[in-house]
Amino acid sequence: MIYTEAEHFIKESHNGVIRLGLGRIEELLERLGCPQKKLKFIHVAGTNGKGSVCAMTAEILKAAGYKTGLFTSPVISVYREQFRINGETISEGEFVRYAEVVRNACAKMTDVPSEFEKAVALAFLYFNENRCDFVVLEVGMGGCDDATNVIEVPEVAAIVNIDYDHMGFLGTTLEEIAQKKAGIIKENGTVVIAGQSETVMNVLIKRCQEKKAGFKSTDVQNIKITDRSIHGQTFGYKQYAGIRLSLLGDYQCENAAVVLEIMDCLIRKGYQIPVNAVYDGMKNVYWQGRFEILSEAPLFIVDGAHNPDGINALRSNLENYFAGEKFIFITGILRDKDYSQMLRTMLPYAAAFITIAPDSPRAMSADECADAVRKCGYTGAVSVMDTIEEAVQLAYRMSQKKNTGVCAFGSLYSVGAISRAGTIKLR
Repeated sequence: MIYTEAEHFIKESHNGVIRLGLGRIEELLERLGCPQKKLKFIHVAGTNGKGSVCAMTAEILKAAGYKTGLFTSPVISVYREQFRINGETISEGEFVRYAEVVRNACAKMTDVPSEFEKAVALAFLYFNENRCDFVVLEVGMGGCDDATNVIEVPEVAAIVNIDYDHMGFLGTTLEEIAQKKAGIIKENGTVVIAGQSETVMNVLIKRCQEKKAGFKSTDVQNIKITDRSIHGQTFGYKQYAGIRLSLLGDYQCENAAVVLEIMDCLIRKGYQIPVNAVYDGMKNVYWQGRFEILSEAPLFIVDGAHNPDGINALRSNLENYFAGEKFIFITGILRDKDYSQMLRTMLPYAAAFITIAPDSPRAMSADECADAVRKCGYTGAVSVMDTIEEAVQLAYRMSQKKNTGVCAFGSLYSVGAISRAGTIKLR
């Protein structure tokens, strides 16, 4: 295979349908020699914040001298970005080599694995052959039936904020969703839990007790933010003071608290995590599309917020960093999201809307998104664009005319293209 063929093979899915369950991934990995059994994992589940927690964790472990694999989803810019070791993306040649191995194994199966299952298998092969000390593993959807949950007991399992999302797969109540995500808690494991609602916390603690897993939860009251600007923020948590975090937003300090508790668990297990590695990792971490400022003049923000909880975090960030300002919003949303609530939350901050279609078969068309904006009661300008590049160009022109900033939100599937178009425009 050449690279494009390898990527096409991994991305092929069974009629485009999401299929949860562990049967196929278990069979596939058995045919590959069970590479996951030779690896040590930090396993992270939740609704919002998983990727950021994974990125911070991997950066600190790298700074501590550990060879660290990182597997995340969904793809933002380049498909290969899901597979990283010490911050470096897998090469095209390596991707092809491992994809061929996965393809040969899949050819012997009657129930064809999904795209995500093939990607997980490729990741385990890659990390194992490269002898990673740790693998930081982000759950794709839910927990118990997610392909990543094929692993045995991880060094630490972490569960970040749980809120409403993927209700068609995970349940319609917070309790049902929490039960699915609690599936990553295994017998005699070690678990870190972010601050949750009482309903969610009860579910998670009950699961820990059933599995005889030791757990600790973060204490938001112990987070002290001492400095905040669009260039980063400084906070303290428990014994740590003056941590400089490159990621923006109060919620990122809450995510960072989860990471600090993960490090404490690893230290208690005997791993060496120097204090300076913690500080360096937090300062150097980069995670694309999470309240990311592409440009200050003109102001251009891109945020992958794609559910009500993420939108509330975006709204808080706009209020904290740009109080009283309004924005040209570029937005495209998947039709299975609670788009009405998301849009209503953002209406008070809108100078205008530009609608697009994210790169996903589940996406609303740009016209449908524009109709949704108007149905939410917005009476200002709404422009429908055929391409993301045209949307970014229009946003820049409107920004100059109205003397206001641009903020893109609604789907992680749009972040990469918006970031590329925004960067090109700035040049």
